Amino acid sequence: MDNPTASLLRADALYLKGSGAGELRGVSLGIEAGRFTLLSGAADSGAGLLLRILGLLDRPDAGEVWFEGGATSALDEAGRVALRNHAFGFLFAEPFLLDSFSVAENVAMPLFKITRMEIEQARIRTAQVLDFAGLAGAADVKVAELSVLDHHKISLARALAIAPRVLIAQDAGLQLPARELREFMALLRSTPDVLGVTVIATSPGGAELLNPAREIRLEHGSVVADSHPVSIGVQ
Repeated sequence: MDNPTASLLRADALYLKGSGAGELRGVSLGIEAGRFTLLSGAADSGAGLLLRILGLLDRPDAGEVWFEGGATSALDEAGRVALRNHAFGFLFAEPFLLDSFSVAENVAMPLFKITRMEIEQARIRTAQVLDFAGLAGAADVKVAELSVLDHHKISLARALAIAPRVLIAQDAGLQLPARELREFMALLRSTPDVLGVTVIATSPGGAELLNPAREIRLEHGSVVADSHPVSIGVQ
């Protein structure tokens, strides 16, 4: 078997039977730390399925996902939830914010619910990620008063609040018009360089907007192109 410690995240012969979002047919690849990787392809290519499996949101029918050298199939559901909560951040097409709460309150929620961080530490961390998102001056503003673009920036800041090892971004910014989508994608693309967080994404903007460090293209459940393949070694 290939060496599972060669990459931060590693997929080993993933299979998933067909669905409306496609299928996976023996996908194997490694994801290096601190890079931006785009999974691209048509809606039924399997790219979205692969993203969710790498993020431990779904399970494959067969195959293994390794995280930092550990086989995740050995985890029960509670173990998977604990690993997701502490090592992964998630960003989706919908921001899923609480409009009646302030920007800072929305961003800080994972720090209290997941990490049990003390109030002063949470305040500092919230300020850091809001500064990264360009929203330092809006911390006390109610979310409902801000633009849709700002909502997506807040969602990104919230996903980064726990300082995850990996950010899973599934079609983030899907609802934004072209100019705002470009601005948001530039912010998302800067995440590995500025914060050192590994980002794996699918995106409506595609490679032309994101200029990813690596693009992996899927068709009919298989990888058909990889701009910067990662060696996963052989035992």
